[in-house]
Amino acid sequence: MKIEEYISELLYEHDCVIVPDFGGFVCNYAPARIDPVKHLFEPPGKKILFNKGLTRNDGLLAHYISGKFKLSYSQALETISKEVKRYKDDIQKDKRLTLDNIGLLYLDEKGSLLFQQDNKLNYLAESFGLSTFYHLPVEQGKAENEAKVIPIYNERKKSRTYLAAAVISALVVSAFCFTMLEKQTNMRFSSLNFFPKREATQYAFSPTTYKELPKPVAEDFKVTIVTPITPAPANTAVSAPHNTTTAVAVSSASFTVILGSFSVKEHADNLISEFSKQNIQLSIVGRTRGGLYMVGYGKFSSHSTAEAERENFLKFVKDAWILAD
Repeated sequence: MKIEEYISELLYEHDCVIVPDFGGFVCNYAPARIDPVKHLFEPPGKKILFNKGLTRNDGLLAHYISGKFKLSYSQALETISKEVKRYKDDIQKDKRLTLDNIGLLYLDEKGSLLFQQDNKLNYLAESFGLSTFYHLPVEQGKAENEAKVIPIYNERKKSRTYLAAAVISALVVSAFCFTMLEKQTNMRFSSLNFFPKREATQYAFSPTTYKELPKPVAEDFKVTIVTPITPAPANTAVSAPHNTTTAVAVSSASFTVILGSFSVKEHADNLISEFSKQNIQLSIVGRTRGGLYMVGYGKFSSHSTAEAERENFLKFVKDAWILAD
């Protein structure tokens, strides 16, 4: 029995799977990212690490195998023990061990056990259906040449040309006839209104219209998502949450929703420009101790109002937080 198959299944729902007397596979959230050199786009996922110090049995793997094959708990532990012995023998013999869909364990020159993750599977359930892809930039000038459309003359276009010519001829003849009739009868046709104006229908803009929003999920990276946005009140904000590195003194009520922090100002400007296309105004509200440019949305007089706006982004922009000033 290859227990790596069941370790893989457990990694979808758990952030740590311990193999007794061998080690533990620990998952950490990895946000979506863009590699500007390789032009590689990667969705959010789980980064798997191997900790050889986690050898104490927590019962998770044994109970899973026991329930899957209707074995007793002791039988499941015996099965795991046999596989662990095989793992250790393979590592000592070949200096490496491949676990399907999980990764590669190998010994370096100093005899230390190292782990390399297999990226074929994305263990983050929220990213189901998303895949990694490359998107090469279009060379300037080349796109203009490729965008040229060569018209094809066919029978349908020929018929449209004849129809347009007939309509123009009819209008010219009508204008001539009206002119002659006006001279003979002294009637003023210019006062006749053949095409009365119609009132333009007014449509009210809904403040919850869905907007296409770039998601700054990590430093210098962003992902485009779709989420409802409401207009931001004209107040100011800012109080970094406890898990950020920004140190801000909290004073009177003023709050801003922070959507991203960037080490390169150009990247922050790009995010502001993307939102501006959707009539959503962002701005650089300051810099962190580490020198990151913070891009903020809205100014609010109360924390509850800012929190309500943050929740609009929270479903897809998981790193949005509130900065209080």
